[in-house]
Amino acid sequence: MLDYPAWAAGTQRLASGLHRWFPLFPTPREIWVVQSSGDPHEGLVLESAIGLAALGLRQGHSKSLIYEEVRHDGYKKWFEEYCHANSPKLVHLTLDEVLGRLLEARLVQGHLLFRYEQSDRPLHTDGKLDVSANVATSLAAAYKAVTVSEPLAARMEKLGLKLLLDVRERSEEWCLSQHDFSRNLLGTADPKTRHARSLMIALNAFVCSGRGEVYDQALARCSEDSPVLGWGCEAEDKQTIPSSRKGLFQTATNWCLNLPVFSSDAVGKAVSAEQLRYPHPQHWSSLDWGDGLHHVNFTLSDGDNVQWMMSSFTSGGEAPSYYGHPKRGLIPFTWGLPVPSLCQLSPRTLTEILGKATRNDDFMQFSGGGYFYPDLYGKARGGTRALELHAKRLRAYMDLTGIRILAFNFQDWDGVEAHKACEIFASKLPGLLGIFAFQYYPYSAGKGAIHWVKGVQNDEVPIVSCRFTIWAQTGRPRDATPAAIASHLNALPKAGEAINDDAFSWVMIHAWSRFRRAPKTAPLDAEEKDVPQDRVIPDSARGYEPGIWAVERLDSQVKPVTAAELLIRIRLRLRPRATLTRWLEDLENNRRTKARLHKRRGDLAQIKTLLPRTSNDVTAARQCFELLKSVGL
Repeated sequence: MLDYPAWAAGTQRLASGLHRWFPLFPTPREIWVVQSSGDPHEGLVLESAIGLAALGLRQGHSKSLIYEEVRHDGYKKWFEEYCHANSPKLVHLTLDEVLGRLLEARLVQGHLLFRYEQSDRPLHTDGKLDVSANVATSLAAAYKAVTVSEPLAARMEKLGLKLLLDVRERSEEWCLSQHDFSRNLLGTADPKTRHARSLMIALNAFVCSGRGEVYDQALARCSEDSPVLGWGCEAEDKQTIPSSRKGLFQTATNWCLNLPVFSSDAVGKAVSAEQLRYPHPQHWSSLDWGDGLHHVNFTLSDGDNVQWMMSSFTSGGEAPSYYGHPKRGLIPFTWGLPVPSLCQLSPRTLTEILGKATRNDDFMQFSGGGYFYPDLYGKARGGTRALELHAKRLRAYMDLTGIRILAFNFQDWDGVEAHKACEIFASKLPGLLGIFAFQYYPYSAGKGAIHWVKGVQNDEVPIVSCRFTIWAQTGRPRDATPAAIASHLNALPKAGEAINDDAFSWVMIHAWSRFRRAPKTAPLDAEEKDVPQDRVIPDSARGYEPGIWAVERLDSQVKPVTAAELLIRIRLRLRPRATLTRWLEDLENNRRTKARLHKRRGDLAQIKTLLPRTSNDVTAARQCFELLKSVGL
């Protein structure tokens, strides 16, 4: 079978050209390993200590990082691999010993005192907040101070860490005016959580709760196309609309730990570029014409959710619902990944996912390297500079991994601004196979319609909208159970002499919806009826398993395929002339097939005779495809 075109080569060179939204930390000579504590007060002290050690390493004042030993199979595996590749000296210490060493090395000067919020407010929700933890985190780098809540203040004093500033009555607004914070990223955090604060401190980020006027001011002062680290205290859209409009993207890193250590793993060196390449690319020469079939792709993702990828997606108790499902690979299936964020923050997570991929697993870059609404991106600043920057920066990650499919969440998927955004990405990304589009509410607003935009060298790039979602108990007509979605798909048109968008479907699986398997004779809504969505019950399932149930109910004329195959088929059947012309160019530019074409001059002449007729003559298009395929195999 044909290899991929020239863009697939030279991965080591591509790795060196990656744009880093998060700076690469130097490789430490020594790592201080500290046992994890279940106490939130100690956790916040440790998180700030990890951040200050990483800051010292970045500034050249230290050769050490701190790693928190956590009980998670993925973290354990990645840290073992990290140590094997980078060979740091490991020193096991207590928290107090770590603080003593930081003080002795002058990486810590004292502590900042804050008040830990004791409310019963659910995490990451709006309401009355005590934001002093965020103020302390923001100023930790400037003061070289660990962040300390009231119960631990006396203990810190005994260790020699004097009080430098009491921020218990200070606001985020006041804090923003006190220091020249980084303009290349913003931190958002619930004051009651500790995770990811180490990286915020190490990168001198301003940290806020992600709401209100101070959030808007903090976004506006940052450079276009910068990341928001963590997750704040507002509804999803109320956090993401303002950041999108200012040209920043969310990363959903709010439960991540040990980011300074994992982000010191250099791609192209300690993590080889080959480890980050998708191992099973789909090529058009392996396909048939597809008449008599309806082709459908099932995709599962939670967007640019880095913390999920580093936790229950791959390892732990919930992993069997997702990438750890014991039957993964049984059906063609697509997973959405935050590729650029993982390449920078935890590349070994990405190598594990790609390394374990079966031939039925393929991937798309969800949200294009961060969670933002492309139809709003940078609009508050005027123009399209933020989108163009992001698209240009994304190219090296696509070339590195070979994952050349994007998926975006739009506020208005088929509006003028969404179309313009897709045109920008298509024009900046050679080899882009296609874009999958869904709307914030509802996901399936596009009802399966397919739009087209011009790409590089007049390539026609399909924009495929979500037709249905496997999503429980929403009451929306296109969100339904696996059984109901299968029933809808069975009734859709099949490919034939006459063909349009309705012969192809993209179905999203809501990652968190629970269903209960039901007999085929049961009503179509039986799989969701009386199934609690807020807790685990023994006979329920979510994630990959409901996708299997849907596939099992499909008629033989409905064929599940990967996202890559769906896009290739859409290009072939709906834009045959442009597609077949490009495939011929691939053959003529490939050394092996170029020689084969030369020997088969008669077939080449016939292909070129057929090509002009392929736009409106299905028979000619099929003959041309079969001839091209015979050369490519």
